[in-house]
Amino acid sequence: MNHRDSEKTQRDDFPSSKVRLGLGVLAILVVSAIVVGVLWVTNVFGWRAWRVQEVERFVGAPLPAGATDVHFATQDKVARIVWLRFTVADSALTDYTKAAGIDAPLQDGFTPFPALNPQEAGYGWWQASAATAYAGVYWNNGEKVTEVLVDRSDAVQRVVYVRAYNLVGN
Repeated sequence: MNHRDSEKTQRDDFPSSKVRLGLGVLAILVVSAIVVGVLWVTNVFGWRAWRVQEVERFVGAPLPAGATDVHFATQDKVARIVWLRFTVADSALTDYTKAAGIDAPLQDGFTPFPALNPQEAGYGWWQASAATAYAGVYWNNGEKVTEVLVDRSDAVQRVVYVRAYNLVGN
């Protein structure tokens, strides 16, 4: 085997520069897709609108089974705040407030929302002040405040209003 045959054999063992470049670009695309996917799922930088999953995580409890007519909004101009409204059967409420870390019972005739603030006035679905029969609770765990109002105007279905906000950071 002469020197020229040896060089040809070595070159045949290595991928061409075009193949190596293509593999490098493919690797960069795969890694980029994984990074973007992780950032999308975790919403680390808050650049994606919140989904109900993030609202549930922030409040500290999943929506009760059978919850319908779910609405929510969130903002974080000063601190993270979430407004959540849903309709559910009365039997599911005790477990919901306990799951949210609220140890106090709902108090008949108490509302944590006596009047709409300017932010809430912009949400057509936030009608907490229109409730005629209600119970509510204000809960402060030192890091987050959670306020709940249950509109008991309907004997079977309850409309639940939740406002939760951070006291420390976002």
